[in-house]
Amino acid sequence: MKCLKIENGSGYFLGSDGTFIEIDNIGKDDILRLLDIATDEMQDFEMDIMVDGQIKNEAHRIIYGSLSEKFSEILVNKKRFSDESQSMFKDALEKYTT
Repeated sequence: MKCLKIENGSGYFLGSDGTFIEIDNIGKDDILRLLDIATDEMQDFEMDIMVDGQIKNEAHRIIYGSLSEKFSEILVNKKRFSDESQSMFKDALEKYTT
């Protein structure tokens, strides 16, 4: 699912209603929702790669660049995060699921 995109020289994020909203309007709840999508093993998180000069608005460029960098790190380490979480809560899961 495309969550971050670049179009017409601006950056956009996927809003909770399924529409794309300019990136400078992103809030904490939006970031947390996108983080849930990025870490969900059942969903694909997609984003456009930013190329120099592609985003004209400086605020959009800074915000989009920062978010895309962080989400790239999360996506690269997604499997490791999942394995560590399962390992951390393995005993509790075994105890309470039987």
